[in-house]
Amino acid sequence: MLRHTVPLPHSSSGILAGNMNYPSLVWHLKRTELFADLELTELERVAASTPYRSYGPGEVIYRMDDPADALYFVRSGLVKISKLFPNGKEAILGVIGQHDTFGELLLQPEERRPTQAEALERTTLIVLPRHELQKLLDTKPALAMKLIRLMAARLFEAQSWTAAVSAYSAPERVASLLYRLANEFGRPHAQGVELALKLNQEDIARMVGATRETVSHSLGKLKQEGAIVRARTPMILNPKGLRRFLEEEE
Repeated sequence: MLRHTVPLPHSSSGILAGNMNYPSLVWHLKRTELFADLELTELERVAASTPYRSYGPGEVIYRMDDPADALYFVRSGLVKISKLFPNGKEAILGVIGQHDTFGELLLQPEERRPTQAEALERTTLIVLPRHELQKLLDTKPALAMKLIRLMAARLFEAQSWTAAVSAYSAPERVASLLYRLANEFGRPHAQGVELALKLNQEDIARMVGATRETVSHSLGKLKQEGAIVRARTPMILNPKGLRRFLEEEE
């Protein structure tokens, strides 16, 4: 999400955008939680060292164990954050949307990525190099506190989801996930909320720690209960029905 080209290593998949997008760069930065309180002149300085990168659906932004050399802001599109295991399995930890931030675990030069980030659809990112972030944190203690709160919130979310995975049944985990995604990415629909995320049943299974067959059964149960109107993409969800299902199962 940003401008003026600084030497920054990038893979062949990421396309560095030109400077013609500069005016909208500051606009997008101002709408991120991290930089919402910065003055225009400060945002312009950040924009002067922060390029855009564009990715197509399925392209990897960074892999596990890559150097943690940048902080990312989603200008447009969707990003999947996941963890890969030696047995070939993948756990999807979350989906990041417009104006959100990811890749924040990078305060030390030797840090390596503990996760993989992949574009789910055509995605444009604002990329803030680690050394530029460090300059900001050195001069803006309030920004450092915001980053700490952001990291703490992510840790709390991860711990809460881990607890839910261990305490909930598979249908409850699917309902909880869909309820959260509906709140974050859903659009109003005549029959409820439309969720147009390109997540198939295998993706949902990787997010809730279940098999695809179990997810298929869970979606059928939720549809039977009226919590889901349409189970195929784009899904039509009934958030009140999802909430009611979770409360009745507790």
